[in-house]
Amino acid sequence: MIELANFFDLATDAMCVLDENGRCQRINAAFERILGYSDAAMQAQRLIDLAHTEDRAAHQAAIDRLLTAAHPTANFTGRYQHREGGWCWLEWSLTAVAAVDSEADGVDRLLPHGTRLYLYCVARDITPLRETPSQDERLAEKERHKFNLALEEQVARRTEQLATAQGRYLELLRVERQAHHQAEASKAKAQLYADAVQNMQVGLQIWCLEDIDRADSLRLMAANPAACEFMGVEVRNVLEKTILEAFPALGTDIAQTYAGVVRSGEKIDLDEMLYVDERIGESIFAVKAFPLPERCVGVAFENVTLRKQEEGIRHDQDTQLRIIFEQAAVGMARLDPEGRWIQVNQRLCNMLGYAMPELLTKTFAAVTHPHDAEIDIAGDQRLISGETTQVNFEKRCLTQQGEVVWTQVTASTVRNRQDRLLYFIATIQDITAQKQAHLALQSKTDDLLTVNLMLTDALEALEQRNQELDQFAYVTSHDLKAPLRAIANLATWIEEDLGDSLPAENKEQFELLTNRVHRMEGLINGLLEYSRIGRTRQTTETVDIGELLAEISDSLASLGEFTIEATTAMPVIQAKRVLLSQVLSNLITNAIKHHDRQNGRVQVSARDLGGFYEFAVADDGPGIDPAYHHKIFTIFQTLKPRDDLESTGIGLSLVQKTVTAEGGKITLESAPGQGATFRFTWPKEPRA
Repeated sequence: MIELANFFDLATDAMCVLDENGRCQRINAAFERILGYSDAAMQAQRLIDLAHTEDRAAHQAAIDRLLTAAHPTANFTGRYQHREGGWCWLEWSLTAVAAVDSEADGVDRLLPHGTRLYLYCVARDITPLRETPSQDERLAEKERHKFNLALEEQVARRTEQLATAQGRYLELLRVERQAHHQAEASKAKAQLYADAVQNMQVGLQIWCLEDIDRADSLRLMAANPAACEFMGVEVRNVLEKTILEAFPALGTDIAQTYAGVVRSGEKIDLDEMLYVDERIGESIFAVKAFPLPERCVGVAFENVTLRKQEEGIRHDQDTQLRIIFEQAAVGMARLDPEGRWIQVNQRLCNMLGYAMPELLTKTFAAVTHPHDAEIDIAGDQRLISGETTQVNFEKRCLTQQGEVVWTQVTASTVRNRQDRLLYFIATIQDITAQKQAHLALQSKTDDLLTVNLMLTDALEALEQRNQELDQFAYVTSHDLKAPLRAIANLATWIEEDLGDSLPAENKEQFELLTNRVHRMEGLINGLLEYSRIGRTRQTTETVDIGELLAEISDSLASLGEFTIEATTAMPVIQAKRVLLSQVLSNLITNAIKHHDRQNGRVQVSARDLGGFYEFAVADDGPGIDPAYHHKIFTIFQTLKPRDDLESTGIGLSLVQKTVTAEGGKITLESAPGQGATFRFTWPKEPRA
């Protein structure tokens, strides 16, 4: 039975032998691969202890049925705990077998001494298949079920034949108890392996080499349901046929390989091979062949096409991810749960100033600035507990040279099927420049706030000074005007009292005194008006410039035979009427007052400059020498002696200050004998 033991170890389905108490006597390699437990760890352990608490009742019920049923077989599905955590879905097939004690000592012995009941268990890992099956899968399952029923009938017939042969064998060896025990043990083992072959998900074919010298004489003696499903045939259509008759696509090379196993008596692993057949299309199989008695060879194979396709997809994905990882414009890394670097890209090495092998010996915490030590991926309980799958944070890192690098870190977790944390994936972006700019902006903002506070204080102080200046101007005006009025009145009374007896020279002096008093009062009024420019609030209103000029002309009608006319269409604008009226009135009055004749013309024009209107006041007077243009807007400056022409020297200063306060400019164009033209701009949007 050496070949059966080989088969037990080669099987890809989990297999185990239990005693009547459900304790493991032996497991195969597939059991250890699927659930992670070794044969030594499972010795005398109850299989039900690995079952999920919700599935243990079904597990025990299946065993109870086996112990009481006349035809003891049972099937059920449940969850079983993996040695490293998590759950695997397994589809179990159980068979109860009565075993006879054997004293034979061989590598094929599976059961301990004594005649007792054993449970043979075969499990298929269906964890990836828990999703709802497709229509094709359900149809395929029905076909497999029908085939299994037919195969079970065949096995029953073979079993009956075996029982008859065994009866004759026992009758012949009745006198030899040891031989009887060996026969019973062999029968139990054969039954175990027969059941295993029928239920396992690995394809199994048994070929007999009829002519030892001819590989094409291999004839199919048996095949399990999985083998027929994998090859896309029904067993009755290929049974007893030669290898090239049943499966011509295998070719003579494979036939020679199988025949070589029979001749050499050594098993062989063919690894993965491509098989192309119109019945199943292009498929990849993992194949193993092992020798059997009577010039037979057993072939165990599994369809790994889907797995290879998935591996190919994963390989392509891994390649793409590797390219993205290496060529990313930011630093990228994988870290283990303790925060040690597993993989880093060159961008991160350049950012931190390390060679890649040197950086891989560090941890994320080791390159972190001490002030940010508490910000650590490996210490983030939200990531570790699964509360969140991604976090973002800023932290400072130290380069190999000790320089500080501000970074923006995005970290995610990768877990296995059992939800165990495998590693972190992190993207690390250098934001030092942005951070420095932000800090500089913050500093500028703080500076601006400080300046604003200073300006606010200054404005409050200026407002206080303006109020004090207004008070001072008012008091000064009152205190200065009162004596002036007294002087004027006194001079008038004296002149009236003296009457005609006052000499002509004294009359002239009294007239001069009166003029000086009026000039002084004009100066005081001009100074008051000059000081208020820009400090008094004026309301904005709609002003028709044509109507405003007419009003000014009417108010100046007593100044002689002068014509005031508009040479262009005058606009209607939003402006501070009083201020604009003062400017135009002063310029027109100035043109008339300084004219060299008793009659003349003053022309006013306007043009649109976009955001401003430009007004021009031109006269036909004597003009002004360019050498004096810079003096005319200076306060108290006059071009003629005040005794020749009564003037305070404040008018044009008021005009310039008013225009400038409103955001405009004023200029002069003049030459001797060519008149004078004053141009000033006035904004369309008045200042607040």
